[in-house]
Amino acid sequence: MDNEKLMYIEECGLLFDKMGLTRMAGRVFGYLVVCDEDHVSFDQIREALKASKGSISGTMKQLVQTGMAEAVSLPGDRKTYYRISRIKIGDMIRQRIGQFIELADTLQKGDELKDRDDNTSEWLTEASTFYYWIGDQLDGIIKQWENEKQQIIHQYHENREKHPS
Repeated sequence: MDNEKLMYIEECGLLFDKMGLTRMAGRVFGYLVVCDEDHVSFDQIREALKASKGSISGTMKQLVQTGMAEAVSLPGDRKTYYRISRIKIGDMIRQRIGQFIELADTLQKGDELKDRDDNTSEWLTEASTFYYWIGDQLDGIIKQWENEKQQIIHQYHENREKHPS
């Protein structure tokens, strides 16, 4: 693998680390992006990233659970292969919205169980309301995206060509 791809893999690792995921999750994701294969085996990932079986095993579980990667099986082959997820981005975000709503419900329940109103109660009310609200907002944005995706992509890339960053 060339140096530019290796640097990209490390950039992904640092980005995922900033996002609260593991650096290894970012490295594996980066590898799946630039490996130029339809799918790769567990051992291919482990060898390419020079990582332990335990590290890759936990990482693959994390990436599959977050919807960023998916496991693939091939007829007549007992190995599990992995690739970048084919889940639509809107569906992936909808899963997150479900988690936002679950968090909001949990925060609201905690507030209801408290015996006194205080700064914590204020925070719980604000946070739960925010998560309900952002879920509603994101759902509308996803619907707009799904209806106008091709136009948005075209317009975005046209603007980037005119005004590169």
